[in-house]
This record gives sequence, structure tokens and C-alpha cells, in this order.
Amino acid sequence: MKESLENIGNLIAEPSLAFSRLKSQPRWGIAFIVFYLLTVLITWAILPYSEAVSAAQLMKRGLQPEQLDAAENIGQIFKSIGIFVGPIFAILVFVITSAFLKLVARFLTKNGSLEFIHIYAAVIHISLIDCLIQLVNAALLLVFKDIEGVKSSADLKMIPGLHLLLEGGANPKLAMLLSHINPLNLWLIAVIAIAIAVFADMEKNRARVAAVILWFIGILPEVVFAT
Repeated sequence: MKESLENIGNLIAEPSLAFSRLKSQPRWGIAFIVFYLLTVLITWAILPYSEAVSAAQLMKRGLQPEQLDAAENIGQIFKSIGIFVGPIFAILVFVITSAFLKLVARFLTKNGSLEFIHIYAAVIHISLIDCLIQLVNAALLLVFKDIEGVKSSADLKMIPGLHLLLEGGANPKLAMLLSHINPLNLWLIAVIAIAIAVFADMEKNRARVAAVILWFIGILPEVVFAT
């Protein structure tokens, strides 16, 4: 457990050391527990804002007041359950992501000792960096944004990014994409690049390019379904 906690701390202080240790000892249990707790906290904290986005989208569809009330009641039940159950299903996402990366690594790298469990442990630890970014975003949202001012999913993005250059009423998908281009996501890309370089024994510049590609694939669903 001590080494697992050290790995989590080293993600910020010295990520290359954390991934080097994971390469030899791919432990992920404690990291997933931390991921679960952070995800539950963040989801609970921004729930009123998420509900405001859902309500705004339903109103755009022209639903009657009674239909809105029914949809809100049903949505409330699923959201209350989802706060605690949703993060568990992240395991499936981690498995699919790791399997995909294992397939890619098989054809693009020469490291034959790289196993699924190594990639899986790295994916979960990298997800902690994303959790920290979301935690910062949630804190800024709670302090600086009124619930009444939230109309789209892009309005939930409070970390300063390129979306701030857009005027009001901009395409929500474009706003969502540009919101991900911010200093903290550059940190996330750098951590991904370090993980690739360590696990795949890849040259740094190639690792950075691969990290940008993987990061873009990771944000693509949120961009595509932004409303």
C-alpha cells in the first residue's frame, strides 16, 4: 500500500519514477479507490449544474411543463444512483482502453514484455491526473458560476482555455473542443507522453505525438456529444 500511495504522489512530483515503478510492479487497486472517491465527490459537487444543463436542453426540445417535471423526476433517480454506480463502470472503459493500447503497442513498439496489466495500471493512474483537473474545474465552477448562467455543457468548463475567445452562442461542440486546450490539459498530455516513453521505450518526440493523439481520442466523445 505504501508504494501505491507513493506512485500516486509521484504522478505529480516525478511521473517518470511512478511509471517506472508501475512497469515493474503494476499495482492499481489503491489508485482506483482514489479515482472512485474523487469522481463521486466531483459528480456530487456539480450535480446542480448538470441538472441545469439537462433542463435547458429539454426546454429547447419544446417539452410541456408536465413532461419536464416527469423527465426531471426520472433523471433525478438515475443521477442519484449514477453518482455512486457510474465510476464503477469506468472499469469497463479502462479495460477497453487498455486492450486497444495493448493492440497498438503490439504493432508499433518493440517492447515484448509490455503486458495488459502494465497498461491497465498506467491508464488508471493517468485518470487520476484527469480527476485532479476536474476537481480544479469543479472548484472554479462552484465559486465563479451561477447555476442560472449554465445553458450548455461547455458552460461547465471553467479552467481558462481557448473557448474563452469565443463569443456567446458559439457552437457548443467547438466550445467544448477549445475548452480542453488549456494549461492543465497540457500537463495531462505531458504525463501521458512520459508514460508512453517509459512503458514503450519510445523516443520522447514520438511519445509526445502519440500522447497528443491519445488525448484527442479521449476528449472526442465529450466533444461529439456536447450540447
